[in-house]
Amino acid sequence: MMSSSYRTLVSDAIDDMTALSSLSQVRARFAGAMGRLGFTSLGINILPPPGEDEDPVILTEIAPKGFRDLYVHERFYADDHLVACARAAYEPFRFSDAPYAPGESLRQERFMQALETYEMRKGVIVPIERPANIPSCVWLAGKNSELHNDAILATQLVSLFAASKIKALSRPRRSGALSGSLTKREREVLQWISIGKTSWEISVILGVSERAINNIIAGAMKKLDAVTRVQAVVNAIRNGEVEL
Repeated sequence: MMSSSYRTLVSDAIDDMTALSSLSQVRARFAGAMGRLGFTSLGINILPPPGEDEDPVILTEIAPKGFRDLYVHERFYADDHLVACARAAYEPFRFSDAPYAPGESLRQERFMQALETYEMRKGVIVPIERPANIPSCVWLAGKNSELHNDAILATQLVSLFAASKIKALSRPRRSGALSGSLTKREREVLQWISIGKTSWEISVILGVSERAINNIIAGAMKKLDAVTRVQAVVNAIRNGEVEL
């Protein structure tokens, strides 16, 4: 279960961002919350398909001066194993979890050295929704980032909410995005997911089968247009269906 301090961090950040009406305000509040977890750099990117010689589309970014210019100038995108992993991922992963073979590529070594130089070697990627099957993600990095499980769940919840808020402010919200309100049981299950409970744990708490819990989650995800459980929680929070 996510500790009370992380739950407070998530709740406060989401409450604050809900009331904000400008991209700069949301970005600042997002960066402030993530700074408490040791992240000093972050961005929200749309990732072009593999093989296309393009850099990610940047929705928002806070990074050390000179890093983005170096990334573009060196065309690091073609060798960025974090981006390659993010395209296929649905759940958050640490930079250190992305497949990487030191010594096999000089350019990849230069990219890793750049991360080290700009104190961005230690971080996490949070995949977000895939509109029109185009992957996008939130990335966060720092020299002393907190990367244990509680911190990553808190990071995922805040990141997904911030990305959703920034996208909503960037363009008009789609009407009819949801197929229906959640049932009481769906809200209850998502509430347990929000504090880190697994399907099995929720099944024990509620006295039903794990399969039934998974079916409830699948139904809620469909209604909320979510590709992961945590994204369903965040969308439910945004719609006032679930509280932290």
